[in-house]
Amino acid sequence: METDCLEIVDLWKSRQYSMSMVAPVLLEIRELASSFSFFDIQHVNRSANVPTHLCAKHACTLTVTESWTGLRPSFLLTSLLADDARSLFVE
Repeated sequence: METDCLEIVDLWKSRQYSMSMVAPVLLEIRELASSFSFFDIQHVNRSANVPTHLCAKHACTLTVTESWTGLRPSFLLTSLLADDARSLFVE
């Protein structure tokens, strides 16, 4: 898994997150990860994680929960298309 949040990566690697607000999420990730032969969380620059950053930024503006099923939200579409185009060159 990749994230642009270095604090999450550090917490994951240290396993010292019991007092962190994100501890329940990390514990759930650890439980789910046990079904894989290998799982790690790595840091990436925000520029390599634009769609995720846009989702987080959008979520901060919401007062209710949003759900998208079968469609891509307009605020994210350009970034998803650019991200998809970049992935064509990475193999």
